[in-house]
Amino acid sequence: MKPPNNRHNVNSIRPQSPPKNKNTIVLPGTDVLGDLAEISAGRGTWIEQANQYEVNGRRYIVESTGTVIPVSGPGFVNLSRPEYRVLKQLIGSGGDIDAAREALRRDPSISEADWQPALDVFKHHKSYRGEA
Repeated sequence: MKPPNNRHNVNSIRPQSPPKNKNTIVLPGTDVLGDLAEISAGRGTWIEQANQYEVNGRRYIVESTGTVIPVSGPGFVNLSRPEYRVLKQLIGSGGDIDAAREALRRDPSISEADWQPALDVFKHHKSYRGEA
């Protein structure tokens, strides 16, 4: 099994990271590699109706290529496409929340409701300055 793409790791997200309709973010300290080792060793639970593995309360999809996609569980946060775009802008602005807001001010796909979930995730990012 291959670990999830970097676009799922909060500290690896870049301004050019592609947003999807659903975006699962892995927070720091979440032992994804340990989970994959458990699944590979046969200690994960296969949930046939969902085509997912569950281990340590977290669910994963395994693509045909062997790449794992985080789905849900402790240490994972699900963001919508607009919420993920806000998170990318916060990261791209180096943690300057005012600059991020200004950059997205005219974007019709971003609403005020998209900011709080993104800010909650951004608080776990290495560039967070304690201002959110």
